[in-house]
Amino acid sequence: MAKQKQIIALDAGSQNIHAIWMQMRANKPFVSRVESFSLPLDAENPNDLIRQWVSKHHLSKTFCNVSLDGNQTVFQGGRIDHTDPRTAQQVAAMDIAQFNEMAGDEMVFDVADFEYEQEPGMRRYIMSMARPAAIEKALHKTEQMHLRPAELISSPVALFNALESFTDDHKSPWCYINIGNSQTDVAIGTKEGLLFARTINVGGKIFTDAVSAETGLPKAQAEVRKQSDCGLHETDACFESLRAATDRWISQFNACLGVFRSQFPEKKLQIDKIVISGGGARLRGFKAYLSTKLTTEIMAAEELPNIPSSYKKYIGQSDIAYGLALCSFKFAITKLSLLPEDLKDEVVFRAKKPWWIAAAIFIFIAMGIYSATGMYLFKRDGQILSAEKARLRTREQIDKRIAQLKIMESQTLTNSVPLARLLMNGPVSRELLSLVCSSVDPDDWITLFCDEKVYNAEEQAEPDTLAPIAKSARNPFSLFRTMRPAAARKAAAPKKDETQAKKDMVDSLDQVFIVEGYTPNPSLKSVRELIERLKTSPAIARVDLRSDDQVLAPTGIPEMELAQIPDFRRFVIEIEVYRP
Repeated sequence: MAKQKQIIALDAGSQNIHAIWMQMRANKPFVSRVESFSLPLDAENPNDLIRQWVSKHHLSKTFCNVSLDGNQTVFQGGRIDHTDPRTAQQVAAMDIAQFNEMAGDEMVFDVADFEYEQEPGMRRYIMSMARPAAIEKALHKTEQMHLRPAELISSPVALFNALESFTDDHKSPWCYINIGNSQTDVAIGTKEGLLFARTINVGGKIFTDAVSAETGLPKAQAEVRKQSDCGLHETDACFESLRAATDRWISQFNACLGVFRSQFPEKKLQIDKIVISGGGARLRGFKAYLSTKLTTEIMAAEELPNIPSSYKKYIGQSDIAYGLALCSFKFAITKLSLLPEDLKDEVVFRAKKPWWIAAAIFIFIAMGIYSATGMYLFKRDGQILSAEKARLRTREQIDKRIAQLKIMESQTLTNSVPLARLLMNGPVSRELLSLVCSSVDPDDWITLFCDEKVYNAEEQAEPDTLAPIAKSARNPFSLFRTMRPAAARKAAAPKKDETQAKKDMVDSLDQVFIVEGYTPNPSLKSVRELIERLKTSPAIARVDLRSDDQVLAPTGIPEMELAQIPDFRRFVIEIEVYRP
């Protein structure tokens, strides 16, 4: 359980109820308040009296550390070698599985381990377990008292934590005894931790019964008489009956010590001192009589050296409640809590509730600020994004327009190539065409006169380097075919100076022309004569017959057959001219 400013611990026995208010001062436990309540022996409805007492001290619905009856708890101890990789929880889980099989129920348990100085290389552990029914009964009893459990600790464990915190360092184990009304809690251990714990089903009631049997008084009056003049001294009243009852108690206690010695037979683990407390230990002469019966030194809880000043006047009466309160602080030597996990979570929630509320408020405010800031930033970023989108759309339109202009420019440049060639070749072409026309035979026909680059469409098959003009096609209404590569490549190429551009233009002028026509002369005599006449021109470098084909008269068409069209030969002449 988390540390709190104040812890309330309540030990509800069968006859007496003790409550302690404890807090930390100067890093030490300080008892600020102690309240006790004794139930009447003849009370018909003790729960109503307890609820009234709880309400009187403003404990209703308050979280308190409460005790579990030691008779409902089973303790199991053992050792773990340092070479054993298992934790105490894992070892206890294996032990509890065996108890579950024997008990036929899922036991609730907790385990604590510690390094024991007397056994180097070993770890001691002790496990506290109880049936779920016993836990439910204890929680129901707490609910009937209008209390809320913060810790559920077995009474022997609380007794050990309380009295061991008052002792000096000691190597051998000490035995702590709290004699209640109907039972006696026994706890044995050292400063390192608890070794052994048991609850004996015999307590101070055995002394009250002895007085009642000898005097014939009712139990309520016998209890008062026991505290007034009865005792174990020979001068005390009822000493013989009380000695007999004490012997029966001692026999039960010796049986308990016999179990301890069987589990811890080593000499170094033998009990060095016995410390007694509780209402039963206040019987007159009890400590002296017990010393004569036992070989171990007996000490009253009031004789322990380190009792806090705030608790000295309560020592021996509410020791279990004191030990319960220590379990919420770091001063508890051995803490074995049997409180169910869901109730532990509730305690943690209640302890940290103010901090969680403050954290929730802070988170709510932070989320509000974060949301408002986020909305503002979202709106601002949205406006920025809209402006960027508008600019992007404008740039896209500009890019599209630029691409269209580039396509138009490329097409214009490409289509201007034949025209530029024609214009620059115009004088030469006119002279050559005039020469051909004056030299051709009157019976021959000239059907085509062009330069070689137009006649040969090889460049139309060249790969295109500009995607926008890759789909240019022949324009059926133009005298020139749409040219793809030359102008487009020149438009994409780096710019040259004016002199180099003119030189490239001159180099690109045509020097070879093609003349295509038909002759009725099958021997091509007139064509050869044409070639010879052209060769005599000083402007012509070379004239060759490039090809000739036989053109037959059409058949199957009556009109054409009646016209009796003669056979023609198609000829192609290649003429190369000189360039100045």
